[in-house]
Amino acid sequence: MHCLPSERTFLPLPLQHATPIPSVPRGSSVAARAKERQRLRAVDRTRLLDSGDEERFDRLTRLAQQSFGVLSAVISLIGDDRQFLKSFVGPLPRNVAREFSVCDTTLQAEGGLVVPDLGSDARFRDNPFVVGPPFVRFYAGLPLRGPGGWFVGSMCILDTEPRILGLEDRTLLQCLAQEAELELNRGT
Repeated sequence: MHCLPSERTFLPLPLQHATPIPSVPRGSSVAARAKERQRLRAVDRTRLLDSGDEERFDRLTRLAQQSFGVLSAVISLIGDDRQFLKSFVGPLPRNVAREFSVCDTTLQAEGGLVVPDLGSDARFRDNPFVVGPPFVRFYAGLPLRGPGGWFVGSMCILDTEPRILGLEDRTLLQCLAQEAELELNRGT
């Protein structure tokens, strides 16, 4: 599969559990707080947080959901205390507390995050979306860069059954994430 040219360089997604780069706990240092403020300014510069539905994003989430045969596909933005689903297919709320967002962890993993079984991963097994509706078990996502190169959100796919993401599927997800990233930066 060939993707459209992009300035983004992807690192390979692991086929098994991804171990994200450890994040500095929010508020733990002056430097960490300053970086988070810059990242949040980049989110604001997209002018997409709390914006309405847009076909340019919705076509990508529909394509992802259909291509992978998953319950949900999402393009999200991570704000200060919540995740906003800019576009999504599936039974998910538009806003999710950041502490329950698997996509927030994806922002710390430059090469993406693949969790074949959220219920078996200590980081996520008690997440309300894993133990309660919609009972998500599989997650694969890539961080999306916004203005200034800051990670502002992610593109991900989720399903109710554990699964492995093969090389061909990883490539397709990367292509879709590249398109989402281009759209996020259009007009900024």
